Amino acid sequence: MALLISLSGWLRPYNDEIALAIIATLLVVFGDSINRTVRKLVRQYWVGFRVLIFVALCTFGYGTLTVWLVPLLARVLIGLSAPVYVASVVGSFLVLGILAERYHKG
Repeated sequence: MALLISLSGWLRPYNDEIALAIIATLLVVFGDSINRTVRKLVRQYWVGFRVLIFVALCTFGYGTLTVWLVPLLARVLIGLSAPVYVASVVGSFLVLGILAERYHKG
């Protein structure tokens, strides 16, 4: 238990960066699926409109998701007890690694 408390104390100053890494990784892992879905939805439209949709999605959409979700996740994480905090951070990165491997097989 003391080890988890120490590890939590070491990680908590980087809580905002941890939240950003989690959200950014989720967007990278699932970005292809999101883009593919949007592409299917707009493929019948004029090319100029499609380009505008993808510019909006990639700049405003992903940017807005990041700006909104990072502080939310950071608040959730910082409110956790030390053992749960460490387990959540480590578990999140393990799950993200597994998801990245599955979704981006060469």
